[in-house]
Amino acid sequence: MPQTTTVRTSARVRGTVALGLILGLTAPCTAFAAPLAPLAPLAPLTPRTPATGQSPSCPAAGKEPGIGPYPLFTDSNVALYAGGNYTADGGTAEAEGLVVVRGNATFAKTSGGVFNIGRVGAGSGILPASGSVMLAVGGNLEIAKATTVDVGHGLTAGPRYGGSVQVGGTISEKGSLETNGGSRSSGAGTRAALSPYDAFGDTLRNESASLASLKPTGTSARSGQTVTFTGGANTAGPQVFEIPAKDLDGASTFLFTSIPDKDAVVVNVTGGQAVGVSPLSVGFNGDRVDVYDSAHFGEAASRILYNLRDSTAVNLSGGGNFMGSILAPKATADITASTNGRLYIGGNLRTHGSGNETHNYPWRDSSVFGCTPTPPKPAPTTPTTPAPQPPTPTTPSGSPTKPGDSSTRTHPSPTGTRPANPATPTPAPSPDRPHGSLATTGAEVTVYGLLAAVLAAIGVAAVLVSRRKRG
Repeated sequence: MPQTTTVRTSARVRGTVALGLILGLTAPCTAFAAPLAPLAPLAPLTPRTPATGQSPSCPAAGKEPGIGPYPLFTDSNVALYAGGNYTADGGTAEAEGLVVVRGNATFAKTSGGVFNIGRVGAGSGILPASGSVMLAVGGNLEIAKATTVDVGHGLTAGPRYGGSVQVGGTISEKGSLETNGGSRSSGAGTRAALSPYDAFGDTLRNESASLASLKPTGTSARSGQTVTFTGGANTAGPQVFEIPAKDLDGASTFLFTSIPDKDAVVVNVTGGQAVGVSPLSVGFNGDRVDVYDSAHFGEAASRILYNLRDSTAVNLSGGGNFMGSILAPKATADITASTNGRLYIGGNLRTHGSGNETHNYPWRDSSVFGCTPTPPKPAPTTPTTPAPQPPTPTTPSGSPTKPGDSSTRTHPSPTGTRPANPATPTPAPSPDRPHGSLATTGAEVTVYGLLAAVLAAIGVAAVLVSRRKRG
């Protein structure tokens, strides 16, 4: 009887000790895990689209959207480029897409207020993924008093937030720079701040020369303030027109007629004369496409490109809509009209209209200026061991091709489908919002759980042994 009592008491003690160890070790686990619940949305286990309603791919050719307030597609290519300085003053309102400035960038709205970058109040909806770089400045960034530069506003769904800013020099923030959760950096130098687009100026010059060498397929004619471009037969490439700068200067109405379905348009402007236009109306195959309710607004903006290879100055005056991309590698630009397309200026660029906007419509005919959902990787800054690579593509002459080389310009296939292997965005720590590494904390919780399970098994085994002895 005394022995039986001792065995039972010993079994109870061992069970109590085991249970105490289990509870003692699992209690910290519970306390550690509890505060993580509110952070769960910041670290999804599966990739999300960059923003609510935003596809991780580009629009298909012919399906480019009209003007609207929602993010629809992803484009990491340069939307606006200034090879010199960029100044946004007066009543200018916004610049959609990725803005790259090689020199200094100054934002100084006359009466103060907000200037949107990346995502805008109403635009094409084709913009960089949330959290990615939307403003890159090689020199200094200056924001005047009472002016707010709002980058990536409203982009709050996905693993990253807002829009990021990279500045090679200093940031003078007399006004306000809002990144909406995106990161900001300064002082790294021009090359690092603009990477992977630090050589984009060379790309512009190469592409401009390549396009200028194309033979015309149609004709152009000026009558009063109207310029008419009449297309030719369907070709394997774009419809190409040639017009002297003096004949384009002063025009306000632009008519594109007999353009074959799906063909893009290149207008090669010859001569070094400055060109100034005040856009009032644009027609494309019988439809007026410069009004926002046009069913072909986005399509027309994505099909047209003006190549001003040698012009030294471009002036878009008035408050109308200029339709199509502008490629002017040697020019400075002064703009008060709204633009719809890529805006590539080799010199200084100033926008200062009353509410004028630059809307991002990639030019569909070029793999260099077209929509690219995933940006190219920056060149490595330290020596690395090269991985095995597939054979290098070559030109017909046998020489290797490189990005920006005119020989790489191709007609891209429609890109409206999701990429086979989309890149998963990597969350970047941001000073504008709290962050944490849930991957690490999750591993620690798992370790505690395993220890608790092992100790629980030991406790059960001890109870069974005691029962056998008792039997």
